Amino acid sequence: MTKTVRRTQQMRSEATQRKLVEAALDAMMETGYTRMTTAEVAARAGVSRGALMHHFATKDDLVATAVEAQLTESTEDIRAQAARVRAGELDLNGFVEHVWGLFSGRLFYITLEHVTEARHNADLRAKMIPVVKRFHEALDEIWREFFHQTTLTSIEVDTTLNMTLCLLRGMGVQTVLRNDPPYYQRLLDGWKAQLSRIIEAESHGGEGKRAQGVRENGPNGPKEGVI
Repeated sequence: MTKTVRRTQQMRSEATQRKLVEAALDAMMETGYTRMTTAEVAARAGVSRGALMHHFATKDDLVATAVEAQLTESTEDIRAQAARVRAGELDLNGFVEHVWGLFSGRLFYITLEHVTEARHNADLRAKMIPVVKRFHEALDEIWREFFHQTTLTSIEVDTTLNMTLCLLRGMGVQTVLRNDPPYYQRLLDGWKAQLSRIIEAESHGGEGKRAQGVRENGPNGPKEGVI
């Protein structure tokens, strides 16, 4: 005999919140932050507007919670990729391709919506800063896996990550007006080649960095006036 499990009030409340979060993400993706209304989100979720307001007092509260849920899911995905890196199942090129998938799809387009709004909306900006910070901390963690055998400093490793993210963000924005996958793949392949050269040059106990120092400063040390 099958036993029926009765849902508690808390379980029903959490289920309603999940539906509202998914509805808000769908609305931002399809209509954008500005056009999205709480009435629309409630209708998409199949609940009353009063039920929505019970869980989220303002539109910004709803958006912040929805984006946090999306970034938490993406962070877990990033951590799963980190496990693949440690197991030798994923190399740097594969990881860059994976991140490009995030920056050229639903995650990035929704990010465009709330980042643009946060420029003028101090309340939303304050809510989003810690959420986005946690996502980038997860990216930092996996990125360092690729450089732990090089002589790059932690600042240099962070710089290569941020250069990569800036490239991917720029490409992501460009996809709004330019649908040209081969073009983006050429840019991606070019940057992956640069990253491979950086790792190769800075591996093997610092030989690459020492050679660079000789090239820049000469065998007798730095030239006068060179910083």
